[in-house]
Amino acid sequence: MLTNREPIILPFDEVPGPKSLKYLSQVRSYLSDLGTQVTTTCLTFWLNAETLITQRKSLKNLSSLFDEYGPVVRFVSPVGGNIVLLNHPEHIEKVFDVDGEFPVRSALDSLEKYRREHKSLLLSGLYSPHGEEWSRKRLALSAPLHQAISQHVQGMHEITDTFTNKVYNHRDPQDELTKDLYREIHKWAFDNMGLILFSKKFSTLDKEDAYSPQCDDSLLYHSLDKASVAIMRCESGLQLWKLVATPAWRALVKHCTSMDNLIGKRVLELEHDITQSEESGTLINTMLGKEKMSEADVTTVLMDMLLLGVNTIASSMSFLLYFLAKHQTCQRRLYSELEGLYPNFNVTDIKNLKNESPYLQACIKETLRLVPPIPLITRILHKNITLDKYKIPRGTTIVMSTLDAAQKESNFEDAAKFMPERWLAPEAKDYHPFASIPFGYGTRKCLGQNIAETMLSLLTVKILQKFKLEYHYGDIHPTRNFITRPNKSLKIRFIDRI
Repeated sequence: MLTNREPIILPFDEVPGPKSLKYLSQVRSYLSDLGTQVTTTCLTFWLNAETLITQRKSLKNLSSLFDEYGPVVRFVSPVGGNIVLLNHPEHIEKVFDVDGEFPVRSALDSLEKYRREHKSLLLSGLYSPHGEEWSRKRLALSAPLHQAISQHVQGMHEITDTFTNKVYNHRDPQDELTKDLYREIHKWAFDNMGLILFSKKFSTLDKEDAYSPQCDDSLLYHSLDKASVAIMRCESGLQLWKLVATPAWRALVKHCTSMDNLIGKRVLELEHDITQSEESGTLINTMLGKEKMSEADVTTVLMDMLLLGVNTIASSMSFLLYFLAKHQTCQRRLYSELEGLYPNFNVTDIKNLKNESPYLQACIKETLRLVPPIPLITRILHKNITLDKYKIPRGTTIVMSTLDAAQKESNFEDAAKFMPERWLAPEAKDYHPFASIPFGYGTRKCLGQNIAETMLSLLTVKILQKFKLEYHYGDIHPTRNFITRPNKSLKIRFIDRI
């Protein structure tokens, strides 16, 4: 006779995963401090090497682990501590549910080490800290960031027009950009973020790639670019920088220090305007004045927002253009929508752009589903929870593969296809809310979501006003870094519409 029974909850040690890592963990007590660091570094290298060797297609490596071990996969560190990988929306939701008021997020080790060892004031940025310090900074930025767009509408239009004019004037006979398209998109993102954060026109798009150390604006972009590369190198592969000063680590320190100094200089320049009203003041004025943040706090927060904002927006814009160029039916439908909304493609009310263009927003949402700019979200549990049938103790590092969740057929039909219609009636379905969360969720949700979506929308409108997009080369995949980017050149054709 069948009876209802309570599900059997297994102990944490029963979570499946590579046994070799468990064996390594058993000998950690016999290792010296140096040996411990070497073992940790070699383990990290082994994991990355296995990814490159066994999975030729980008961002597919975690799928094989889930296929082999199930929806909850445990990695045991030989130096103590555990990492649990998740890709089920239900499990991801449960982790967010226990976040509490002050969620604990695992920071970038390299950036945290830099701030711990090389800054005179030991402060964390907006994206790496947790607890009350993080909550205070987030609350101080929420309202001013939403207001920043309306304060700089004209400037955002001018920057975006500069980009489209540059594309128009720098094409070869095949209508492809003679310059690196991703690099130009990256500059466009930097100019917009610089305007919003610093109330300053950097005009990076007007300059060649060569930079002048005597020009602060040029030096800030150069430092951002080099710091981003250094962080990506430090956070992947053989992490010898934890033991010795590797070239990647020295580059990180050099360029992050340069960013700190240049941003701090701009903060000091604006500090005398602290008495201005919130409506007429800059974002920096508001943080220093009304929100009473220190100069060091403001500098560190702005550095984080610039590093993450520019790189994530550039990634998303690149893949949005790529998907539209590859899917002509989607591009035609989007052009028809925009032509009907804006007969002369004159977007005067940028604040309502998102609300007025449902298919454009669906294209953006679908791009972010297929290629979330940050494919992995990390948390450190502050309480015990049960996932699937396993007890997961507090203090465990949770790595949630939001990209893998968004590309599971059980979550989305034809999950690998670019189908913006899936987000609109009548095709829209009741998808799990955690099946695609490119901006995170809850108290840790990205503060820059509105800025990112507005920037993506505005540039797409202005590009389609002038050009029909085509792409005739091999598939482009995202690289596997802490922020994704195209793994090959964006050879998109920009064909005149007029």
